[in-house]
Amino acid sequence: MRTAEVLVTLAVFGFCCLTFANSLRCYSCTSTKDCKKPSKLECNSDAANKTRDYLNLLYTGVPGTNFTSLSFVCVRDWLKTSSNEFTYKGCAYSNYQSCSYPVNPYYSQHHERKCAQCNRDVCNPAARANGSLLTVITTIVATVVVKSVWRNCIF
Repeated sequence: MRTAEVLVTLAVFGFCCLTFANSLRCYSCTSTKDCKKPSKLECNSDAANKTRDYLNLLYTGVPGTNFTSLSFVCVRDWLKTSSNEFTYKGCAYSNYQSCSYPVNPYYSQHHERKCAQCNRDVCNPAARANGSLLTVITTIVATVVVKSVWRNCIF
């Protein structure tokens, strides 16, 4: 009887670990304004299909509905054209090469694009936020160093 309890406990524990290990959380937003405070979502087929639909609007060569995967990646995409700016964060199927698809000919003249894919939890934040945080930390460290050097020179 004791062996059965141990096996059931190990099976439940293993199932939970497998489930949590396969889940990926990404930031999610669909506009520049929305992406200033993106929400977090757990990747699944619905989220990946929404990313595929977004990619199909702006890019060519995006695989069809039968091209899916059981694993996911986070995507961050920004496209600026002469007429509009598109910002998107979400989940994609891991076998998609989201950043390599050519821009739709309608938008291809005079455009800028920044895109990234990653496979860690919430690894698709805004690049500006990372730069700002780095600037703040560097400023604080520099201030502390200068203050300590200044105090040592005066006294």
